[in-house]
Amino acid sequence: MKDTILDGVHGWSAFQPDRRIDFCAWFWRRPGGNVMFDPLPLDESNARFVEAAGGVACVLLTNADHWRGTSAVVDRFGAKVCAPSGDRERFEARAERVDVWFDSVAQLPCGLAGDLELRLLHGGKSPVEAAFWLKPVRGLYLGDAVRSHVSGVLRLLPDDKLADRARLCADLATLRDLNLQALLLGDGDSFFCGARGAFLAFLRELESAALASRSTR
Repeated sequence: MKDTILDGVHGWSAFQPDRRIDFCAWFWRRPGGNVMFDPLPLDESNARFVEAAGGVACVLLTNADHWRGTSAVVDRFGAKVCAPSGDRERFEARAERVDVWFDSVAQLPCGLAGDLELRLLHGGKSPVEAAFWLKPVRGLYLGDAVRSHVSGVLRLLPDDKLADRARLCADLATLRDLNLQALLLGDGDSFFCGARGAFLAFLRELESAALASRSTR
């Protein structure tokens, strides 16, 4: 696993040739219990790294499409799986393996309520997608709604995958108050330098596009 500038945060990825993008997952070592976000399958070297770090207490999923390697992580480490309750229907049979359905941070185990802030995003390809603010390290994790196909460029999901672009943009705008040190992404390249400026510029682009769209109606 790669180290990052965020204390205790490590990442691993898998390149998707058909989409020309990396899928990414994150491992956070913390005193109250280690956490994985949207875990990809682990090769043996990464699994041994996790074991040496104390295993995994919780898996936090942003949405049903990011189940990825969760089953193997649960089988090997006995982690509790936590997922947004608003996306429960899309988990289908996998819902039986979810331990905690959440719509507030207070519902999360492992003492996470003190270290995490939960924001819920609506209007994407899932009814509700979770975004996680890792308060001690000032890292924001976005699983699906925002991605970076080209290094250094932030994008929304394509319009044909969005249920309500305006609502998603409005929910993302509520994140502008966060003093980011890093922007962690589930799809594409994350930002570890100038993250706050890049994210604010992205929000301004979304707002400008919305204004331009309204003016042409």
